[in-house]
Amino acid sequence: MKYAREVTAAVLAPIAIWIVGWSHTYVFDAALALCAALALHEFLMLGEKKGYFIPVALCIVVMCFIVAAFVLEPVSVEMGVFVALLVIPGSYVFSRGRLEDALPASGISTMATLYIGMLGGSLIRLRSDFHEVGPKLVFFLTLVVWLGDTGAYYVGKKFGKHKMSPLISPKKTIEGGIGGLVMSMLTAVVIQMTFFKEFPLFHAIIAGAILSATGMIGDLAESMWKRSAAVKDSGTLIPGHGGFLDRFDSILFTAPILYIYWAFSQHAFTLNIIQG
Repeated sequence: MKYAREVTAAVLAPIAIWIVGWSHTYVFDAALALCAALALHEFLMLGEKKGYFIPVALCIVVMCFIVAAFVLEPVSVEMGVFVALLVIPGSYVFSRGRLEDALPASGISTMATLYIGMLGGSLIRLRSDFHEVGPKLVFFLTLVVWLGDTGAYYVGKKFGKHKMSPLISPKKTIEGGIGGLVMSMLTAVVIQMTFFKEFPLFHAIIAGAILSATGMIGDLAESMWKRSAAVKDSGTLIPGHGGFLDRFDSILFTAPILYIYWAFSQHAFTLNIIQG
């Protein structure tokens, strides 16, 4: 379908907006867990493409436990990490896979589970830890990253000549990256001036630039893993956008960065007020 990318965005965007901005916390958490499970499944399939035995069901269960640890007070996030580091490698002791594959296979399984679980959990915390501005932070993150990605796509398609990383992603260009950076910063300005006044304009612009740059790194990291497994897209569940890992790689990669930036910036503002 020629306009599959645009049609998919038009259909899913209203649902995503409602979930982020107005749904109950548990609805958001459940939606995030579902997306994370699908993204993890696609990630683990890259390992299987390389010929390794991957305990897919076990990894998804452990990942959901990690995500739950970000939601449930009695369960610490550290406990989720411990479970992943103990259970997944331990499962290979009873595996019938080849002994010489145990190190890379268990490494892929454990890393993928922690990668999706921890970064996905940080998105949950971004919405829940900062009370009334939490949904605005998630909107800021997704709009800055996704519109920046859209800007990079169209600018690169029109003006791209210099390859950003030809071995990893031949279609990504420096011109596209600059277009994405500019679009992310402009998006940050529009968001600040329309519905996120709590985010000082200067910091919104800086955060937009940082998220754009790191989002590109997250996207290239996923492209690197896909190229290593000799696949073009991690999946096909989202028409025009590939799989869930393709769509959410940059969001997962940048969520903890925005969390840290907002937390530190607010702390600095508080100190300035006290000192003043």
